[in-house]
Order: sequence, then C-alpha cells, then structure tokens
Amino acid sequence: MPRASLWQRLVHRWPAKLLSLLAAFLLWYQLKQTGPVVERAIERPLEVIGLGPNQVAVGVPDRVLIRVRGEERTVEGLRPEAVLAYLDLHGIQEGPFRKPVVVQLPAGVALAAVIPERVEARVERSDEKTLPLYAFLPGRAVLPQARSVRVRGAASRVARARYALALGEGGALRVVAVDEAGWPLDLKARPETTGTRFAGPLLSRKELPLALPGPPPGLSVRRARIPRSIPVVGPPEALAGLAFVTGSVEWRVGSYVAPIRLRLPEGVYALKEPWGRFVVERVQ
Repeated sequence: MPRASLWQRLVHRWPAKLLSLLAAFLLWYQLKQTGPVVERAIERPLEVIGLGPNQVAVGVPDRVLIRVRGEERTVEGLRPEAVLAYLDLHGIQEGPFRKPVVVQLPAGVALAAVIPERVEARVERSDEKTLPLYAFLPGRAVLPQARSVRVRGAASRVARARYALALGEGGALRVVAVDEAGWPLDLKARPETTGTRFAGPLLSRKELPLALPGPPPGLSVRRARIPRSIPVVGPPEALAGLAFVTGSVEWRVGSYVAPIRLRLPEGVYALKEPWGRFVVERVQ
C-alpha cells in the first residue's frame, strides 16, 4: 500500500479516532482502579416514623440486618451510621399492618438484602400510668431515690404493668416495668434511670424454734403458752449457723403474762417481741 494512501487513512476523521482512543483509555483506567465487588452485613436499629402522638407500634423488631454490595474499598469503609432503616406508618390507624422495611444508603453502595424484608405488627393506642418503684442490687438492700415512676407505651402493656424495678450493679440503675408475674414489659419509663438513697447489708428471714429454759429450783411450771417459733432477720451467714433461738423470762409464782427476752447474735433481730402466758407454783 502506498505511503500516501496509508497516511490519508490515518488522518481521515482523526478527531473521532482520537476521541475513541481517549474513551478506550479512560475505560481501561477506570476498570483498573475499580476493585472487586463485595458484600457486607450491617446491623442497624429500625426506626418507626409517621405515627400520631397517641399511637405506638407493637411487635416491631428493634434491629434489622442489612446486606450491602459495592466496590470493596467503598463497602469496607462504609460507616454503619450512614445506613438508615425505617418503617413508614403514615396513615396507619389502630390494628395490624404489614409494611416493607425502607433502607437509605449512601452513593456507591447497593442494597443486596434486608432481614426482615417486611414487618407484620400492629398499631395500638398509647397510654401511661404511675408505678411504685423498687430497687435491687446483688448482695445489698437498697432503696431507690424515687418512690415511683411514670411509664408510657402500648395501652395493653400499660394495663398489665404492676410495678417498676431499678436494676443494675451500682451507680445509675435502669428502670424496668414488670407485670404481676415479674416479666419485663417494653415500656418507656420516666425517669429511665435512678440512683439509690440507702444501701445496707442484705438480710435474710428465717423462722427458728424457741427454746425457753425452765424456772430455777423451788418453782414449777404448771402451764405455759409460748410461741413455737420466732421470725428473725439477719445476714445470711449469721442465720446459717442458728438452729433455734434461746429466750429467758422472769419466773415468779402466780398466773401472769410476761415478755420473753431473746438472746440473739449480733446483727440478728426478731421481727416481733414474743410474750408468754405462765402459771407457776412453788414446789413444797
């Protein structure tokens, strides 16, 4: 082929050929810079929007599992806070519903799956009431700073709530509403946490037989009526070694009622003061 003809073919429509060459180079460069496509699982809280001020969704999971897909560098660098999941309940009245989980993702990331994909739950009227508050700390007797709390949530759960417990291991205790059987209920408490205003040793209760020694020489008990057992409280380790409670009474001739003085170890206390009725005679 003559050189002139070859050169003419090379320069023929050279702008279009140059643009094609540039586009091919850009495509090659982009493919070279693009990493492999990967997937990643992210667990995120499920928010509920669109409910009225006196409505609450019951049976909605707290969190959902979201699988995203994209370029490795983008997916691995994705912050979980950039992924949002929510249920849109605008226009839903009281009763059951079945709604898809809506996921918002940043640019460069695609949604592969969300588990669960749809949520079946129900909308209820919300209610609130005041509950008495008790505190519990392992190994200690405590009183909460607040005597009561206000709880709010689904009306059916509020109706079942009987009292609230402040639970934890120290510091601010988390407040949980429970039903009559002690099962926790998903209700919001105000305040959500509380401190303790008193802490002492954990006390146990125990019923112990009463042992009462007889009268001194020269006196005889003709008839006596005394409690068979005494309820006492104290540290568990102190009560573990007690098999009975010893008492004493003022012995004298006659028919009378008298208090029984108990002999208890340090830190152990009787829940009530025992009394006895006696008929005592002098021995001839």
